[in-house]
Amino acid sequence: MIFEMETSDPDDFMTLLWLADHPGVELLGVLVTPGSQDQCQLVRWGLDRCGRPDVPIGALHGPSWWATSDGKKARVSGFHHACYGEGILQHPVGEVAIGPALLAELLRDPDATVLVGAAPKNIGKAFKDVPELRLARWVQQGGFAGDDLVAEPLEKFRGRLTCPSFNPGGAPRETLALLASPQIDQRVFVSKNVCHGVVWTPSMQDALNRRISSNPSRVGLRMMIDALDRYLDDKGVGKAMHDLVAAACALDERVCDLAEVEIYRAKGEWGARAVQGTRTRISIGFHEERFLDVLGR
Repeated sequence: MIFEMETSDPDDFMTLLWLADHPGVELLGVLVTPGSQDQCQLVRWGLDRCGRPDVPIGALHGPSWWATSDGKKARVSGFHHACYGEGILQHPVGEVAIGPALLAELLRDPDATVLVGAAPKNIGKAFKDVPELRLARWVQQGGFAGDDLVAEPLEKFRGRLTCPSFNPGGAPRETLALLASPQIDQRVFVSKNVCHGVVWTPSMQDALNRRISSNPSRVGLRMMIDALDRYLDDKGVGKAMHDLVAAACALDERVCDLAEVEIYRAKGEWGARAVQGTRTRISIGFHEERFLDVLGR
């Protein structure tokens, strides 16, 4: 698996921690969007904590961009500093490649999955720069499946067929090009009408702790749980687990019910309609027990 991520929403980094030491995942590389120095330091810190200094990091614009005014902007959310300490900014970043070039190199593995928890900018540029690239599967967090597809739509989305979606909306041209590419064998979108309903709670924490009690060596998983616990409010309601649902689905597609669709964009919003033969599927249902099983393996 290759993971493309950003750092404004903390669930990307929680997903990275989980992926880094999961026994069922061979993490080939991490691509950072847009890839500022502080973002790459955070990613390297997390990989080192999980015993994965071997995993290469790529930044969308490469490290030379760090010297520009835009590249100097801080892009790591305050949550990470509060959760892990200011020491992450002193962590040695090591070697950072140009993200699209690194991805093109990693895709020599014919069975790779690219999991994207951000706008698909690294993967989009890689396929633009190297048109002959092939990819077995692209799993994207985001997109929208409406009432006509989702059996139990979330109340806040009831009656909607399209909706804005942050990740594909951050790179609409790249998203549409990747959706149309014959070089990608399978595409899976984890719709916000499904993953927005998966929220961390004390009962989920207890269930996951029971599953991992016999495996204390999972450093990344424990760090993920501790970070999610910081979000719990007085009513026991915590963070929506968007990217973790997508990552679990990438590892075991049975976490979600998937329907084959055509994904489209209309007036800045995203939707999906049932169409056969697209090699594109979107989540229309969710199975919590299987999700917890995959997280706790």
